[in-house]
Amino acid sequence: MELLGETVLCRGKRVILTQRTYSYGGRRFVRDVVEFGQSVAVVPLVGGDVILIRQFRAPVSAWVLEIPAGRVDPGESPEEAARRELVEEVGYYPRKLAKLGSVYMSPGYSDEVLHVYLAEELEYVGSSPEPGELIEVVRVKLAEAVSAVLGAGVADAKTLLSLLLLRELSRGGAEARF
Repeated sequence: MELLGETVLCRGKRVILTQRTYSYGGRRFVRDVVEFGQSVAVVPLVGGDVILIRQFRAPVSAWVLEIPAGRVDPGESPEEAARRELVEEVGYYPRKLAKLGSVYMSPGYSDEVLHVYLAEELEYVGSSPEPGELIEVVRVKLAEAVSAVLGAGVADAKTLLSLLLLRELSRGGAEARF
C-alpha cells in the first residue's frame, strides 16, 4: 500500500476532510477520510448506578442518551482527557480510572480511535460544560443501563459498546458488578 498524495478538502472546528490517493497492486484508488484523532468515553459508576447524560446532538437533531465522552486535546493523554470530560460533563472527578479498551469508531471513513474507561470512587466537584453543550445528567441502575440506552430510540454506539464491554469484562473474572 502506497500513499501517493492527499488533499485537504475542508477544515472544520473538530474535523478535517481529506482526500487520499493510494496505489496497491498496480491500481490507484481515492478515499475520503475524516481526520478526527483520539477521543475518550467514560463509564462513571456511583454505587450500583451508572451516570449517563442526555445530550442534544446537532448531526442527528435529537437528544441522545450516552456516557460522558469527548475529544483528546493536543498534548493531553487519553487518561487526562477522560478525567477532564467527566468533570466537565457530569461534575465528578474519578479517584480510580481503569482503561477497558480502545476501538476504531468507523474505520471505513474516519481515523477516530476511542479509548473507553471505567471511572469509580467519584468525588463531586461541579460540572462545567462547554458553551453549546446541552446536557442533562441521568442516573440508571447499572444492570438496567443497556436497556435504558436501547430503549431511548436509536442507540449511541460508544455507549452501548462501552456498557457491553464492561459487562463482558466483569463476567470474565473481574469483580462481578451485575
